[in-house]
Amino acid sequence: MSQALAYVRAWIRNPRGHTYLSTGCRHGEHGYCQSHTGLSGAKKPSRCKFCGTHCVCGCHKEARP
Repeated sequence: MSQALAYVRAWIRNPRGHTYLSTGCRHGEHGYCQSHTGLSGAKKPSRCKFCGTHCVCGCHKEARP
């Protein structure tokens, strides 16, 4: 499934919630999304830095709780 399709499907399931697709995944840099260190230092992999919502991209689906 494409990342855009995953994003749309997640939004349909939760139209009022935050649907998050990381910038790394959007640009095909899936390793960056899964890394614990970003350009600005420590980060939570595949999660929104503001609210903690998980990225909808399937590249790290197994890592979700």
